[in-house]
Amino acid sequence: MSLQTETLRALYGTWRIARGDKGGLAFFNYSLVGFWRSFFAGVMIFPAFAFLRWHDLINAPDDFPLLRYMTTEIIAYVIKWVAFPLLMFHITTMLGRAERYIAFITVYNWASVLQMGVYLIALALGVLFPMLGAGGFVMIAVIATLVYSVFIARLTLAVPIPTAGGIVIADFLLSIIITSIGIRLAVGQLF
Repeated sequence: MSLQTETLRALYGTWRIARGDKGGLAFFNYSLVGFWRSFFAGVMIFPAFAFLRWHDLINAPDDFPLLRYMTTEIIAYVIKWVAFPLLMFHITTMLGRAERYIAFITVYNWASVLQMGVYLIALALGVLFPMLGAGGFVMIAVIATLVYSVFIARLTLAVPIPTAGGIVIADFLLSIIITSIGIRLAVGQLF
């Protein structure tokens, strides 16, 4: 199967899962090749990520280290895409779900494309309807993507909702920690 076909199938599968349809799981390639291809999702959403980071700098002071900030953000982005799968490799083993690791990471990675789309729509709605509060749309999007991630963890790992929630919270906290360290490095204030 070509990468293009696999990508379209996986994105369709993520859409079906988002609608609560467990049948969406049938649209993913759970082979080792499919596992590695799922990291292409990170490449797909990178332009949106870079745009959002660049957009954050619109009101930055003139002496702000733009190049160092963007370089550090890109490195942090790559680290996030590697760190969580490495963490989950050990967590799935501890949970006795090592055989489900590839399925979980494959679906979880592809789902990030849909999640970025939801986040971008929330930002656009905040711009279009500023009187409703841009932060409110983003908060709804974040909550929706967290619930979606819990559903994915529950389906693919066959774990109870509290365990799936713990996994998603671990991912969320890991992302915040990596982002925080990256920002502090970028502005030269790590310690």
